[in-house]
Amino acid sequence: MRNTGGQYLAFGIAACAMAAVVTGARVTSANTMPGLDIGMWKGLHRGLSTVVVVGALALAFKASGALRTWLFGAVALSALPGGMLEAKVAVQAAGVLHAVAASILASVTAVAALQAGWQGEVTTVEDEGSPSLAKLARATWVGLLIQTELGALYRHQIVGLMAHVAGAMLVMGMVMYAGIAAFSTANAPAAVKRPALILLIMTGVQMLFGLAAYLYRMEVMDHATGQAAMLTFTVIHVAVGAMTTAFSALMGMQIKRYVHPAVVAQ
Repeated sequence: MRNTGGQYLAFGIAACAMAAVVTGARVTSANTMPGLDIGMWKGLHRGLSTVVVVGALALAFKASGALRTWLFGAVALSALPGGMLEAKVAVQAAGVLHAVAASILASVTAVAALQAGWQGEVTTVEDEGSPSLAKLARATWVGLLIQTELGALYRHQIVGLMAHVAGAMLVMGMVMYAGIAAFSTANAPAAVKRPALILLIMTGVQMLFGLAAYLYRMEVMDHATGQAAMLTFTVIHVAVGAMTTAFSALMGMQIKRYVHPAVVAQ
């Protein structure tokens, strides 16, 4: 996958995966507002999802090792709740699983796009921190996926707001810890520091959009106004959340490539 065609394909599929997240969030959010036409958005979401699935499978056949497994697994995980939603089976549970699966697929396709540009050997630096940067990155990615699940549970009115807010505070702390640790690692290359910095910035932006979505939701509930603004901020909040999760995965992959574990003295 190091050829130019493979790179273009990987970047294109990653972009389509993010677009599918946006259109899916638009459909889900609009479903809670009576009178809004979602036909066009639903069709667009189906089309983008189909492109992503086909493209991800093409990437999987071109890839090898763990990336191939992740691509096949992410496609299968996304297809299951998607089919349940189309068949209107266990809609709430399927909607929550679909949100998490979409975020995983967006992360995996982003990693595929990153690895498509990898060439040759690189110089690594030693990770002297505890816990290690690799462990912090993995924990952060999993934490962001759990927060995605809590957000979907809240949008589907399965859990209350406080669970989502508490999760957001915890995950924000995890992101700050992991991002600052990666950014401050001595001699760490820009390839590690860049996604760490972007992750920190996007986490802050994500919190702001979440607050805006909540405030407009309150306005809709109290005064039946501000529906368009609530819908816009909710969709952006979901989209930035998926991008934040993807950058967490990218940071983890760059750490794996450029940072080696500290040697334990015998």
